[in-house]
Amino acid sequence: MNNPDRIPIAERLQKLNQQSGVAQETQVTSTDALSTQATSNLMINANARTHALTVTSEGGLDIVQNRASVGVAVIPFEEAKPLDPQVVHDHHLLVTGPDVDPRELEALAVSIWDDAGWIQPGLLRLTDGATLSGPWRINKEIRMTIGTPARMEQAWILDVPATRAAAPAPLLTRSDPLARAFADGMPAGKEFEVLQALTRVSRRLAGALRAAPSGNIIEPDADGAVAMTVYAARWVDEEDLAELLRPYLPDIVNSQDADKLAPIDSPERAQTREEIAKRVNIPEDELVRIAEITQAADRKAAEEGFVVRGYSLLASAGNTSRVHITVTPADYTPSVLRFEQWPQGSAIEYGVHWVMPHVYRNKLGHPSRALRFERNRVKDQIELIASLIARSTGGHMLDEDQFLVAEA
Repeated sequence: MNNPDRIPIAERLQKLNQQSGVAQETQVTSTDALSTQATSNLMINANARTHALTVTSEGGLDIVQNRASVGVAVIPFEEAKPLDPQVVHDHHLLVTGPDVDPRELEALAVSIWDDAGWIQPGLLRLTDGATLSGPWRINKEIRMTIGTPARMEQAWILDVPATRAAAPAPLLTRSDPLARAFADGMPAGKEFEVLQALTRVSRRLAGALRAAPSGNIIEPDADGAVAMTVYAARWVDEEDLAELLRPYLPDIVNSQDADKLAPIDSPERAQTREEIAKRVNIPEDELVRIAEITQAADRKAAEEGFVVRGYSLLASAGNTSRVHITVTPADYTPSVLRFEQWPQGSAIEYGVHWVMPHVYRNKLGHPSRALRFERNRVKDQIELIASLIARSTGGHMLDEDQFLVAEA
């Protein structure tokens, strides 16, 4: 018995897409082909990106309106081919260290866009009209040509229609790295949305963006994301939260009583990291205390006439800094938590923010060594505070770029 001829999946997809009548997207600017194979992949993606495919009972393919979750093998960096320097003339690049797993990149994309996911190995859909292809390897010769940082050997090519608005104002180019990279005309529409999102992704991955055609490198400070937020269904009132955090923040007060704290730039506030550590009295019964706070929160929420009221707390932190903790019903829920169900219709938002000394406020663009030390001290404490709140509320910790942070 002869086996029937095997029809390649690419041909079956193309045939199916021709039958579906899905309209082609309009490209604002044309781009050269990355390669014959990549071009074929992108043609398939242009038609199929708003539909999902399913296998029928007869073994054929059919289009459905919802995307299916399909496990796709990824291409590891060890198997990456060298990047073609000619491609970067009209394609933006996301560059990272070689240790970044493609699945981590996918997870961050899914955190931002509903329809993100692998189309096939080496081709990651971000959203309608935008994909990343890779990974590609950046060797020393290529790096000298395109000017990317030496430690970033992995590249992903962004394919998105280029749309340009007016040139940014001089004030914006001095303060915004994205504006500096597009001094002749700011990206707009889909391109602007994707580049903003990939700036967040690159900061989380300690990576960078290379903008086309200028070649400017946008490298967000990976340590610059200090604030954290916990989104939870459980409300903890001011008295209980202050009691939970007092062993770690001994002078914690309501923000209205900020005059009870030493002035933020006061010399008497200055202390070494070792002195800070000595002041932190970690209770031996920490888990018991967390359980008690949780039970108290649930008991109070069940009381008749219970009302959620916003409040904020302030405490000394770091060397000469403070932390500001805000608690309020959330007006907005980040997309990474879009599938969570909140019993009261909205989450409770616990924000933990850095209040820096005035002397540092004009130095964030080019942080000094002293500023970096202070920021790292406070960041450690903010992570600890957010972790305690998350464990007490059953909440989710998010970093400043609104990506999930796993508890240590």
